Amino acid sequence: MNAISGVLRPDSGSVRLFGHEVAGRPPEVRARYGLARSFQDASLFAGLTVTETVQVATSHRTKTYLLPALLGAPWVRSAERHSRRRALDIVDAFGLGPWADALTSELSTGMRRICDLAAQVASEPRLLLLDEPTAGVAQREAEAFGPLVRRIRDELGCSILVIEHDMPVLMGLCERIYAMDSGTVIAEGTPAQVRDDPTVIASYLGTDDTAITRSGHQSVHNPGRAGTVSTKGGAS
Repeated sequence: MNAISGVLRPDSGSVRLFGHEVAGRPPEVRARYGLARSFQDASLFAGLTVTETVQVATSHRTKTYLLPALLGAPWVRSAERHSRRRALDIVDAFGLGPWADALTSELSTGMRRICDLAAQVASEPRLLLLDEPTAGVAQREAEAFGPLVRRIRDELGCSILVIEHDMPVLMGLCERIYAMDSGTVIAEGTPAQVRDDPTVIASYLGTDDTAITRSGHQSVHNPGRAGTVSTKGGAS
């Protein structure tokens, strides 16, 4: 995921986004091709409000220049109002309305993750990378993650790649799963195929029913229009 998003530059090989070779290109160039990526620690600007954070993410859609902005040109003010309205719509759509004017530093871990996800969606990605979005999140918030991601997929028509350890969340969300152990793919296929794979059961899930069902039972989602979603795990 780091190589795809441009955080790390691969020593060899190719990274192609929608027909464009980007292995040597910086993250901002990849974003122009429709790539968005969230991080496990949900790094947000502590001095910005929730609305401002989402509004910043919409900026790539509206080009402004320094001098007109400094002079307060009417078209710049109009663009600013438009981006704020759009940011507020996204904030409301993600259930962040009560925290619209709160600083991101004041949010709980779960709400910070949702705010980060809202900011990624504001950039209108074609490919969305999510790095352990439910890590450290309360169970109730983790259970709401699956339906939220499916709605994003359906409304944006984008592909989504997830690295996640919460198996119940993945079983209710994914169309295809890759299970990894110590950097090696040990199983791949539909959620049902991976769930029932003896190697996954022994190496990843183990025999602890509490760990397997810690996010509650979720039925396997039928394949739709989403892109590939995957999981990475280690030996338990």
